[in-house]
Amino acid sequence: MICPNCNKNIDDDSRFCRFCGVEFIGEETVIDIEPEEPEQVVEKVASKKQKKNIIKLCIALMVTIVVAVTVILAVTSIGDSDSGDGNTLKKETVTDAEGKEYKEGWGNTTISVKDTDGTVREIKTDKSYLSASSILAEYTAVMNQLKNDSPAFSKIRYQNLPTEHQNLGGLGGLVLPIIEKYVTSKSAANAVDYVAGNSDKLPVIDSSYGCILTDSEKIKNAYCEILDDGMYKLVITVVDELNPEIVPYGTTSTQSAISGIFDPYNALEQITAISSLALSEINFNYTDCTVTIIYDYKTKHVQSLNQTMNIDITANAHIAELKARIVDITEYTQFKY
Repeated sequence: MICPNCNKNIDDDSRFCRFCGVEFIGEETVIDIEPEEPEQVVEKVASKKQKKNIIKLCIALMVTIVVAVTVILAVTSIGDSDSGDGNTLKKETVTDAEGKEYKEGWGNTTISVKDTDGTVREIKTDKSYLSASSILAEYTAVMNQLKNDSPAFSKIRYQNLPTEHQNLGGLGGLVLPIIEKYVTSKSAANAVDYVAGNSDKLPVIDSSYGCILTDSEKIKNAYCEILDDGMYKLVITVVDELNPEIVPYGTTSTQSAISGIFDPYNALEQITAISSLALSEINFNYTDCTVTIIYDYKTKHVQSLNQTMNIDITANAHIAELKARIVDITEYTQFKY
């Protein structure tokens, strides 16, 4: 059969010409489309492929945008989260001594702090360490590294008896000399030099950990101060505690703020002779106990460590209630790494 439109041979039973596309209806011929040159057919195929490629490209761009937005939202979410990790941007709101609110993050700022003597002053601080939880985490990390490094150091421990805190009544003339006999003033104290490898003599005493307090709710006041020479100074004052427990060796955490950070001063043993006064009860209230550590922020090497504990002793005698305060101070200096 010859196509009447393009005069080319086609199958007898064809409804369409495979060359020009004309449709056959009965004996009549109806032309539906214009005949196309091969080049035009190729151009249409190429055009369709280009459209498909453009659609694919658009989809890829949309996916990329969605992923990018998701990442940005995830980073923002992390930035807004409250975390104890000093390497994560935190948004924990804290208030300084003047009532001004801050949010933890990166960089430095100036805040007001109140020392244990009630003095309010302005300090430069690291915004990563504004809350009690972040300061406790940093102190723990520095002290654990100090234990691990186990450098040489010097230690001196002494006690004060502030007269304004002594309320011994008529027995004062008898009791105070006894207490004084069992405490050591700074002028009478001898510094002990320890060679490297004596980490068990560092707080926490007889432990491989430098801090085993994990509850930041036990902290009354804390701040991080950046000193003029760039060193960091962490100050932590814990809540008052009556008759703190002495934790056994190997303990990794404790609810006792005193045993978790300090080396508890066993005043009862120091004034054993007072038992001759026939005391029926004796208690020790640790108040405004403060640790101060100065260290290199980059290396975490400690320059100095000071622990001060105010111990209020209340004893019931048969004839009166006796009250006295011992201020126990331990200074660690001359660290050699």
